[in-house]
Amino acid sequence: MDQKKRLDNKNKDAKEEILSKAGEVKESVSEKSVEVKQKASEAKDSVSDKSKELKESASERTEELRSTAEKMVNDLLSTLREKQEDLGKTITEYTAPNTPYVDLISTPTEFIIIADLPGVEKENLSVDVTNDSVTIKVTFPEGMEGEGINYIKRERGFGEVARNLELPYEVKIKEASANFEDAMLTIKLPKKIVETQKLEIK
Repeated sequence: MDQKKRLDNKNKDAKEEILSKAGEVKESVSEKSVEVKQKASEAKDSVSDKSKELKESASERTEELRSTAEKMVNDLLSTLREKQEDLGKTITEYTAPNTPYVDLISTPTEFIIIADLPGVEKENLSVDVTNDSVTIKVTFPEGMEGEGINYIKRERGFGEVARNLELPYEVKIKEASANFEDAMLTIKLPKKIVETQKLEIK
């Protein structure tokens, strides 16, 4: 009987110990669960803050890159415009000696010179005549200038040019005339007719 009682007491003590241990484990698990939840919440907040920080940083970087790219493109376009203008000036300088373009016509009594001078004002034009040559000086207008104006192709010359024409025969300078109308210059130069006399052969 005493042995049974001792066993019951032992079982009771073991049961109480197990229940106590189970309570401690449950409490420990509960504390750990709260701690884990807290850590998870902190990690979530940290990740959220980092994500926000990364987004802001990426946005700032994107804006910085866009600004840099725009500046590079604008610099490139500006350089291309300058080079295009320089090239246009070089081409104009290269072709300038051939302008203004003229027709030189010979009739039995005179030479006629016709030159097309679009956009030229009468005060920007001069003609000099010698016995056997004509020099035409013209200042062509520069064309359209200003902000936002960009030439895609520029073939017309501008600036001052001179054209000297050698004549095959002498002309009467005092009887020469020039007329400028509808952007066309017409110069008339009467020929100096050489008088001949038939000699009697003796």
